[in-house]
Amino acid sequence: MPDNFRLLRGENAEYVLITLLVLTVILLFALLMVLVRMKRMTRRLDALTHGIENADLEHTLIAHMDIVDQSVRRMDTLEQAVGVLQAQMPSCLQRVNMVRYDAFEDVGGEQSFSLALLDAQRNGVVITSVYSRMDVRVYAKPILNGRTTHNLSREEERAIRELAVN
Repeated sequence: MPDNFRLLRGENAEYVLITLLVLTVILLFALLMVLVRMKRMTRRLDALTHGIENADLEHTLIAHMDIVDQSVRRMDTLEQAVGVLQAQMPSCLQRVNMVRYDAFEDVGGEQSFSLALLDAQRNGVVITSVYSRMDVRVYAKPILNGRTTHNLSREEERAIRELAVN
């Protein structure tokens, strides 16, 4: 018999077996650690690929980048639309106020009114409806920068003035 086998038969055999057993336990522990890490990586990959079978990370990332590119294009379009709306906002109706009143002593219920409709630059119109038992009259007066070239009634002035407070 060769000399190597003689070492196993003697007192060194116990040490060799213990060493091999310790190495086997260490390798089993290392194998368990690798399996646990692999399980974690598999879960992470499934989360990235949304559980699609046979999906790889490359295709998932490419699909994700396509979605990101589409979102960027949509956001650019929305930003342009918002810019157009912001440019139009100052000329849109933004300030509205109505003052109701009794134009005549014999008519109650505040059926007459003055309605001020202005944009951000205080341009617009004041509309007044005067109600009496016999008829109703409606007047419209243009407003430019909060002023008009027409004479305003107290109620019309009040309707415009209260917009300055709001």
